Amino acid sequence: MENLYLKEKNKKDCNGCGACIYVCPKHCIHMEEDEEGFLYPVIHEEECIHCNKCKNICSNYSKKQKEINKAYIAINTCEEERKNSASGGMFYILAKYVIEKNGVVFGVKYNEDLTAVHDYATTLEECKSFMGSKYVRSKTEGIYEKVKEFLMQEKYVLFTGTPCQIAGLKTFLSKEYEKLLTCEIICHANPSPKIFGKYVEELEQKKALKVKDIKFRSKENGWDNSTPIIEYENGEKEEDITFYKGFIAELFNRPSCHSCAFVGNKGYADFTIGDLWGIQKVAPEMNDNKGVSLLIVNSNKAEKIFSEIKENLSFKSIDVDLALSYNHATNSPMHPKREKFFKVVNQEGNVIKYIKKYTKPSLWRRIKRKLKRILVNN
Repeated sequence: MENLYLKEKNKKDCNGCGACIYVCPKHCIHMEEDEEGFLYPVIHEEECIHCNKCKNICSNYSKKQKEINKAYIAINTCEEERKNSASGGMFYILAKYVIEKNGVVFGVKYNEDLTAVHDYATTLEECKSFMGSKYVRSKTEGIYEKVKEFLMQEKYVLFTGTPCQIAGLKTFLSKEYEKLLTCEIICHANPSPKIFGKYVEELEQKKALKVKDIKFRSKENGWDNSTPIIEYENGEKEEDITFYKGFIAELFNRPSCHSCAFVGNKGYADFTIGDLWGIQKVAPEMNDNKGVSLLIVNSNKAEKIFSEIKENLSFKSIDVDLALSYNHATNSPMHPKREKFFKVVNQEGNVIKYIKKYTKPSLWRRIKRKLKRILVNN
């Protein structure tokens, strides 16, 4: 499909997958960070031969890949694996399936600077760094080419990412590979890596300690009350919901996320996984407050694999649309002060201060909440 971003430069039309840069025969396109911290393709016009290959390809308008549509409430029966996962532990089961076939697993981890990056693993131990939610856009530079390299070696490959990243990979590959297994994460939005980096810097300045890890979905307080936990290099831990609040409030998410072409029941990957919110209503008997996954099977290939891995699951069928009705099934509007937020933090810094300021409920909303609490308690 035609790349509207390269034509009109409207940021809502680019999800940042990078597929367009790989088709350039002159390698004269690169991804460049804008003032908000998001990557967009830039053409070096002096080297361009105007073949228009980049302008005739865009993952943002990919056709959905769904062949079948079966959904399950799913729990990894290995307690240790589920404990270290954000929800019910589905990723690790799929990773194990591929690793046991001498395959390669691609996922998102933090590097030494706490930058979210796509990387690959060839052992289950290495796969552990991909577990848990990273609420920030990951860098995929060179990753699609690496996936193709392993596929050309006849390796089994599991690629996990957001639906737009899955679409970007498939657009780049331009053909189906029998040994490629894709798994998309139900995605709320992609927050700014720049804001995340400034948030980490301010945490470190406040403590005079380096942040070692951030678990946005720690189950230390139970899955129903999962809380962001900051871990410092000296082992000290603290809860901090500031960045998470800004993310949920749509304060600094990528512009294309608010008109996302991949939201809802589309099925661009073989598997779709995420939290099964609403479990208390649809299957309360399966909720032990340790994490429950929604697992959607979208392809015949995935159905075959599910038949092989289901012995490691506790599962129950569920209507897909019902399950997604409790999750991120529609696009969310931008925060009304999003533009103002980026302007002020680019001028002054103080990311934590301004996230708190712009996510603070209005006076009327605070009054309504207080009245509700009074009515409930009386």
